[in-house]
Order: sequence, then structure tokens, then C-alpha cells
Amino acid sequence: MISKFSIIVVSLNTKIDLIKTLNSIFKQKYKKYEIIVIDGLSTDGSIEYIRKLKNKNICKIIARDKGIYDAMNKGIKKAKNKWTIFLNSGDTFYNSFTLLNVKKLIEKKPNSDLIVGKNVLADEIKSMTKFKEMDENTTHSVFSHQSIYFKTQLLKKRNFDIKFKIAADFDLLKYFYKKKFVFGYCDNILSISKPRGISDKMRFIAHKEFYLICKKYNKDKLLTLKYYLTLIYISFTKTVKIFFPNIKEILLIKFKRINF
Repeated sequence: MISKFSIIVVSLNTKIDLIKTLNSIFKQKYKKYEIIVIDGLSTDGSIEYIRKLKNKNICKIIARDKGIYDAMNKGIKKAKNKWTIFLNSGDTFYNSFTLLNVKKLIEKKPNSDLIVGKNVLADEIKSMTKFKEMDENTTHSVFSHQSIYFKTQLLKKRNFDIKFKIAADFDLLKYFYKKKFVFGYCDNILSISKPRGISDKMRFIAHKEFYLICKKYNKDKLLTLKYYLTLIYISFTKTVKIFFPNIKEILLIKFKRINF
């Protein structure tokens, strides 16, 4: 069976980033895809740009939403193809062969329900994001959603829980892991994203959401203790950044970070 992809792109007042993301999709050598663009009523010219797009494979949703995960859920409802990827505004495929390479990965891992690859953060410099396999005691995001390909039927049965504003993707992945869906891991870099995303800017909220999610799924008896230890770590690093704003984060803490 030919692999086809539904690419969901969420945007709100990010016209320049939106154009960058869509151009990355248009450059793909593998053309078996549809694009679902969801705009939450932007005021920066994004809507006008979206409406001018003539590509017949683009579905356009322009409406107010309750946040990024609500918008992503709207995209899931419209998805028609077997595999779904979320490339939100500002994210790009790693190169023009990414979809073709994922197609080959799917063929090599036919029993996989999710294909999980690597992600690169790109700003002044490029750096690899965290990447390791999920287990029953995973406590935080260990790979980037921009490099995850979901079987669409899974997403239609279980959407993102919008009560989580930052970590709903982590909640969904923990659920799929608990239900024993097959994660097909690979060493390929599949996406590029911008650093300092919302989870970095709102670390206390993200940390609390990770904790609440882990309480549902993890068996670790020391979970609460680790939560408070990491809370101390976050508070300390933020304080250091206030007094030393130009210091490199890698130099802030010389001892090993504690993950709850």
C-alpha cells in the first residue's frame, strides 16, 4: 500500500514562519500528501496569504480555537490519509527527501503505529534535541512531536486532551505507550524546529503538567519527591539567568540534572 501523509500546520499571527513551513512541505520530492492549515483568526496577514493558496491538496480552517491542541484536534478530524504529522508554524522538514525517507521507514517497520525520528533545533547554531526511547517511567518529553508520524486512526480514536496547555502531546504519547502501540524508532533526523518554545518559556507550568500526567501513568513511588527537586532546579536556573543573562545554559549547572 502506498503511504500517504496528512500534514497538519497550526498558525496564529506567524505569517513569516507559516510561509517557511509551507515552503518546506512544497519542496518535498514525495508528493503523496495533503496539507491541513488551521489559523486561529490571525491579524498579521496570515489569513490573506492562506486564502490565496491555490494548491488543491490544501484544506483551510480559519476559526477561533481554544489553543494549539484544540486546533490540532480540528486538523485530525479533517485528516484523510493513513499517516499524520504535525509541523506547526516555524517547523520544517529536515530536507526535501524527508517524506520519501519516512515512506521507506514505514516499509521497513510495517508493524509500527508511530514512527519516531530525531529533531534539530536551529537558531544561530544547530543542536540535536533530546532523543531516547519511552518507557513506563518516562517523566518528560524525550523526543519532539515534529518528528513523530502517527497512524491517523489512532489520533481519531484518541485526540489531544486540551486541559493540558503545553504537554498534551506528552500525555497522548504516554497513553499510546500504555496501550502497547508500537513505536518505530529510527536514527534519521526528520525535522527542524525553533529553540525557546512555549515549554521553555513557561517551564513551571510545563513541569506541573508533566507531573500530573505522570501521576496517571507512572509507577515511580518517588515521583512527588523528584517533582519538587526538579522544581528547585528550575527556580535556581531562572535566578541565575536573571543575574547572569548572557551565561550559556550549559554552564549553569555542573552537576547532573534531576528529572522527576
